[in-house]
Amino acid sequence: MRSISSKNRKKGLRVLKVCCALTLLLCVSGMTLEGKEDAIETFSLEECVTVALKNSFEVKKAKLDLYIAETDRMYSEAVFDTVLYGGASYLDDKRQQLSVFASDDNQTNSYYAGLKKTFLTGTEVSAELSDQRSWNNTEFTSKNPAHEVEGMVTLVQPLAKNGLGYIDRGNLSLTRMSIENAGLDEQDRIEGVISQVEKAYIGLVHATESLNIYKEMLKRSEELNETDKKNLEIGLTEKVDLIASEANLLRIKAEYNISENDLEKARANLKLLMNIGSEKGLEAIEGIRLKEPHVDLEGCLKEAFMRRRDYLVAKKEIEIKGLNLKIKKNNTLPEVDVSLSMAVNGLEGDLTEAVRKTTGGDNTYYLAGIEVEIPLDNRDALSQKIKAEHEKEKALITLKETERAIITEIGNAFGDMKALKESILYSDKAVELEEKKLAEEEKRFKYGRSNTKKIIDYQRDILNVKLENAVFIQKYNSAVIDLNRTMNVTLDKYKDML
Repeated sequence: MRSISSKNRKKGLRVLKVCCALTLLLCVSGMTLEGKEDAIETFSLEECVTVALKNSFEVKKAKLDLYIAETDRMYSEAVFDTVLYGGASYLDDKRQQLSVFASDDNQTNSYYAGLKKTFLTGTEVSAELSDQRSWNNTEFTSKNPAHEVEGMVTLVQPLAKNGLGYIDRGNLSLTRMSIENAGLDEQDRIEGVISQVEKAYIGLVHATESLNIYKEMLKRSEELNETDKKNLEIGLTEKVDLIASEANLLRIKAEYNISENDLEKARANLKLLMNIGSEKGLEAIEGIRLKEPHVDLEGCLKEAFMRRRDYLVAKKEIEIKGLNLKIKKNNTLPEVDVSLSMAVNGLEGDLTEAVRKTTGGDNTYYLAGIEVEIPLDNRDALSQKIKAEHEKEKALITLKETERAIITEIGNAFGDMKALKESILYSDKAVELEEKKLAEEEKRFKYGRSNTKKIIDYQRDILNVKLENAVFIQKYNSAVIDLNRTMNVTLDKYKDML
């Protein structure tokens, strides 16, 4: 009795352990499946582009390049900055002098401060206030020590070269237009990233649909193989038919593995462009057919010439080269500067009294003059002018070249999209007919009026036509993306996200 009870107890413990192990296994499996389900997330095309714009290194670099280019504006405006300057010096001179009336001990303290600024008219204005304290050991000076306080205002106005600030203002305009072109270039880089993401997404959609086609054909091949096995057992088919169906099943499995790998590669490529972790699951929405931007070529060309950034850059470049030529022509003129200076001073032993005297109208100083500088050879300025003339001519040629390129590129992209759209209509009809053909043949096979070889051939036909149809759809979507990119309208849909 004791031995039987002991055996039952041991048996009960073993059963309990097995139950616990199964329960734990089921819990772990459930957690794993739940984790996998949570890890896989379906993204729309717009969501993928949004994530890419937020995470893409190329987009971040493009934005930084634009910020860097915008610093040139501040640099070009620096010529109009207000400058505060000043200085101080101390002199102690005890050198021996020839004259008995001269001092052999002189001390001078000098202080000055001022502001200077260049205005848009090219006028250079400076205002300076200075104080010089003098002391010596001679008795032949009226004030000892003495403070000489002076205030001076100077104006210099160019009249020929850089007359009225023409060169300075021109350089400022050149910088502004160059920054505008830089902004267009950076927008084009960002749009390129968007197009890459869109194509990668379409590639993922195509890979998913292709794998689903292989899944369907794998299921049909397995069913055909099982039917041949049963028919062989009851003598309704030959062994060669079973071998053929098994070989066909293995071929489909091999192609299915390749399709599975293609799906993983497409998913990895999209993740790379989105800059998200490789451990995150990613699924695309199937059945996408993008909308064409225009139904006719004329509409595409019209919008392209309004939006193409390289065309806008080429037109802006003509403005830049034209203004640069005017600047270089102005630079060949001689320098003719009119200057005006006015000063007042006060001289007293006490600093406060010296400052007070500067406010009077008696101690004034005026100077008006003109300075002329004419380079006799002027080869530097003339060479720059000739170079600017050739650059403007080159810019005009580039514009014409860009116009021709746009017409050709838009024509080709629109032609691709139109041809593929028509091909999809034929391919859709072909898929429908191949489905009907296989269905009819399967009915005949069911009643023994067909054979395995014909069913395999018809299954292969429908597999090929469905894969071709998926390729046509992928190429059509890619053609729409290319046309939008060629027209430079892709970025408009996502401008609010930048």
